[in-house]
Amino acid sequence: MSNAVQFDIKFSDKFYKKLGLKNGAGFEDACDKAVDHSLSDAENIIKREVPRPGHSMSRANPPYKPTGNLQRSIHKTKKKKCSGELRSNARSNGVLYWPFVQYGTSKMPANPFVTRTVNKVAPKVKKYLHDELDAMGIFD
Repeated sequence: MSNAVQFDIKFSDKFYKKLGLKNGAGFEDACDKAVDHSLSDAENIIKREVPRPGHSMSRANPPYKPTGNLQRSIHKTKKKKCSGELRSNARSNGVLYWPFVQYGTSKMPANPFVTRTVNKVAPKVKKYLHDELDAMGIFD
């Protein structure tokens, strides 16, 4: 299982042609700015959504006590334009544990913090991309 939530914005040549852009010229910059804004929002949102110390949904005996490790381990990365990731390297006994929090276990109910974050950020990606394209004069 991956340790990242990834944003990639890609369009076909037909889309660029429809917008009147030659091979997406200038469009990548708008996409990249939209991804930057979206990643920043996603990082802030997911850190609020992830379970924090003092909050336990565990039925285990003794109950799981969040340490804040997962929250502190989340960070954004960008390897190329129009693409970015939120990553977590929090591990327990060498195993990534965000999936156990997200999907639950037999002793702990699911706490879908990744799903909540994606649902909150998805409309923002669209808005940021629209705003950047508008700033380019695409919608005049």
